[in-house]
Amino acid sequence: MATWASSVRLLLDDGYICNVIRCPLESNFRIHNIIEVEIEGRVLDLHNNFEFIGYENDKNSDNIHIYFEKSAGDWVPATEVNKLIFTLRNVNYMHTIAPDEALMCDDYCLSGITYFYHDDREENFSYLDKELPGPQDDIIFTFESDRVIRANCESVTLTLI
Repeated sequence: MATWASSVRLLLDDGYICNVIRCPLESNFRIHNIIEVEIEGRVLDLHNNFEFIGYENDKNSDNIHIYFEKSAGDWVPATEVNKLIFTLRNVNYMHTIAPDEALMCDDYCLSGITYFYHDDREENFSYLDKELPGPQDDIIFTFESDRVIRANCESVTLTLI
């Protein structure tokens, strides 16, 4: 794991939170085809087989948890895991975009997951076909409702339940 240096936390007027010092993002999964993650040799289709439940900020730390559960659709394999939790540890930057009210019926559906350059934070709806994060990359989750969750953190861990 990366060793984090002390940093100054800034809350900017536009709601962005950032630190003066950023460190490489580490993860325990790979991203495939913008909608799939691979962990322990298992490929999980987040767009078709899972539904976004929500996210929460851990009040006692700088961690964020993002929750998905298995879709009830008959196309989902019976052997699919029931729940997924992405844990973003030591978040030093987070930006969210609220869902479009006209598209709320699709808020549960992930449209993409990507690692993206931290120095291009004006762009939240583009994807890079990167399996693993590069130095200082952010992770971005986008949804069919135009919701965006973007963060820079020390590590992101996927847990299967």
